[in-house]
Amino acid sequence: MLLIIGTVRVPPDGLEQAKPAMQRMISASRAEPGCLGYSYAQDVLDAGLIHVSEAWRDRAALEAHFKSAHIA
Repeated sequence: MLLIIGTVRVPPDGLEQAKPAMQRMISASRAEPGCLGYSYAQDVLDAGLIHVSEAWRDRAALEAHFKSAHIA
């Protein structure tokens, strides 16, 4: 299993506008073969900081994810 942990910055006043794109990314990624988990979480102390966590079965699944249409 591969775990990917990262962050993304969104202007706090643009968070509501960004949510539909984030929801599409989560749904499409979770539907991929080999995706064991994919989520975003807003930081409690920093409204513009989004924590990203991903879990993939193996490197092949992660590499396929990078080639998927929703990543392009």
